[in-house]
Formats: sequence, C-alpha cells, structure tokens
Amino acid sequence: MLYSMTGFGSGEAKCGNVVYKIELRALNGKNLDVNIKLPNKLRAYEGNLRSILNELQRGKVDVQVTEEHLAQTGSLEGILNIPLMQQYYQQLSQFVQKNQIQGSDILRAIMMMPEVIHDDSSDVEQEEIEKSLNTAAHAALKKLTEYRKNEGISQLNDLAEKLTNIEKNATHIVQFESGRITRLREKFVKELKSLGQEIALDRERLEMEMIFYIEKLDINEEKVRLKAHIDYFREVMNDDSILSKGKKLGFISQEMGREVNTIGSKANDADIQKLVVLMKDDIEKIKEQVNNIL
Repeated sequence: MLYSMTGFGSGEAKCGNVVYKIELRALNGKNLDVNIKLPNKLRAYEGNLRSILNELQRGKVDVQVTEEHLAQTGSLEGILNIPLMQQYYQQLSQFVQKNQIQGSDILRAIMMMPEVIHDDSSDVEQEEIEKSLNTAAHAALKKLTEYRKNEGISQLNDLAEKLTNIEKNATHIVQFESGRITRLREKFVKELKSLGQEIALDRERLEMEMIFYIEKLDINEEKVRLKAHIDYFREVMNDDSILSKGKKLGFISQEMGREVNTIGSKANDADIQKLVVLMKDDIEKIKEQVNNIL
C-alpha cells in the first residue's frame, strides 16, 4: 500500500456554543513541515495540535483552525455587548460628523470592534477546548489519511505498469544481443583485413584482445541487477508494514536508472539504444511519482 503526500481533510467539534473547525491541506515535501494558522486566543493549543499532526511524517501541511459561534436563543444581550456597542456608536458618530465622512457604515465598523460579540469560549474550561480541538484534529487527520490512501492506490497501479514496461523492454534486448556481438566481430575482421600484409599479427593474442573487448561490452550483469532492483521496488511498494516508503523507493529508482544508463553506454547497438530510451523514460516517470509518495 502506498500513501500520497498530497491530500485534504477537515474535521470539526462542538464545545459549548462554539464549533471548532480544522482543515488540512498537504503537499509533497522531503520532511514534515506543518504551518498552523489559528486565532490568537487558541495559540496555547498549537503545541498539542503539532504533536497530533506529527503522525503525517512527511509533506508540507497547511493547517487552518477556525471557530464559529452558534446563534443563541434569548435576548440579544446574551450575544452582543449592547453597552459597549453604544459607546462605540457615540465615539464613531462624533468622529464621522467632525471629519465630514460620507457613506460610512458605522454598524459594520462596530461589529468588528473588540469584545462586541460575547465570547462563549471564555466560559468553557481550557481542558474542554483542548479536547474539542483534539477531536477535530483527529477527524481531519483521518480524512486526510483516507484521501492520501486513495491517491496512493492510483499511484501504485501506475508504478506497477511502468515496472512491467521496463521488464518487457529489458527482455526484448536479448533478441539483439547475439547480432550485436556478431557485428562487432565482423567489424574487427574487416578493419584487420584493410591493413593487408603491412602488419604481422599474433592471431592468438588478437583473439584474446577481442574476447576481452567484447566482455567489457557485456550487459548481462546490468540486466541481472536491473531485475533485482525492480523486484526490490515491488517488494517495498507492496509492504504494508512500512508506512513511509517514498524515500526508499526513490533510492531504488536511482539504482535502476544507473543500470539502464550503463546498458546504454555499453550497447553499441541502435536497436538496444531505442529500448534503453524507453526504459529511461519510464524510470523518469517513476521518479516523478515517487517524489509525491509518503
């Protein structure tokens, strides 16, 4: 199972006459980077929220914490600080008249002034507020994890397809290998014949040098290691005991790329080079996908 680093999740919890809402937006990142935005009066609870969100392990996570005051039944005095509003109105009206300000919306300005709306959270124990924030955070975290899991399923299927493509192209190399060696031998013979009788040749020594040169161009070891890397990639990718595996898969894909590059440098054959290009293309796509895996 794979988990994507991108995702969204939200959760909320009620505490007294206030509903706390938490939204999580996650993007890919090498390490865990949590950026929390919350009302100043809730700053005391930031550390506890961070400890909960450490479960995310990797990625850049933006956290938005908001509070919504529910409408209360009864008189407006239970919601609004009427005496304070009257004081604000008198001062603002005098300021508007004195400065001859046109089109001013005094009521809107009053509603934005401090302590106009009764803060129910002040009547609630801090322990209850923390409990509600924790509940909202865990709910948001659960939804984000589920989102990441669903994205990871798509990524896993895509990666599996790319690995199969690389294996198929590596297998196709076999049909061109024997012809490649034959062409190399023919090239050596042709070049030697062009020398005529000008140079005396030690045939035994020449044959040994040809074998040595051809062995240097042998790509069997690279193919074996490439297959081993692909098998290990699949093993890690499907290991449910490992939650965060993006970095490890990234390292394995780099090793796969090295083997394919070596095959390309040794190939000395146009048909094999075409297959190498296809494999490199799939490996680059794998690397792009892996960068977004938890």
